[in-house]
Amino acid sequence: MDSSGGEAGSFDRSERPNNAVIIRDEKGNILTEEEIDVVLKTEGNTDRSLGRKWLNPAERATGLFVFDIAIDLRRLFSVSTNQLEPEMADSTIGKLKEEGWIESKNVFGPCLVAPMALRAKWIPGLAKAILNWRITSNQSRTFSLMDTLAVSISDNANLIAGSIRAKLSEEDSKKADPIIDEGLTGVDTFISLQAGGFIHTKGETADALERAEKALIEKMMAFDYENQ
Repeated sequence: MDSSGGEAGSFDRSERPNNAVIIRDEKGNILTEEEIDVVLKTEGNTDRSLGRKWLNPAERATGLFVFDIAIDLRRLFSVSTNQLEPEMADSTIGKLKEEGWIESKNVFGPCLVAPMALRAKWIPGLAKAILNWRITSNQSRTFSLMDTLAVSISDNANLIAGSIRAKLSEEDSKKADPIIDEGLTGVDTFISLQAGGFIHTKGETADALERAEKALIEKMMAFDYENQ
């Protein structure tokens, strides 16, 4: 790491057993071990190592990652049977009917809706998948914990965008201060304990993600899929 706070990066992942090091010549041909040995021993060759190569020092990325997920309940658990724009073969439609899928109609036209038993089985898994996925950083060579700090749930997309947001810092225009608005009407906000280390909040709870998962399940279960 240089004195300015920058850090030299590398694309190398040779410490991982599933990453093979491949050396090619100027024409793109893969070199044999004998040819690689000749290259390294050639007199005048200043590059005596073909291992890890470092990039020029650069600033390490920091900050919080915010993402939005929209669930279209009108399409969830429904497959169109519109013959003009078929989503599946007639044989598949017949098979779903035999398995209890319900003939219905939504704003997009005639459709088949998954029966209640299947919805009750799939919805908890869907809610868990939405809330418990993780991203990893390419700046960490081993383990990089990315905690979920807060979750907002609402039927209003505009309110969702404002409930977890950032505001440009008055002291440094290159930085932004994260904000979690805990009092928006029509938005359920769930804040984990870790959020207090990054954002000024008051409503942190240890079971925030569990309550957010339960709220998602309740919203998806309450929708009338058969009678839209």
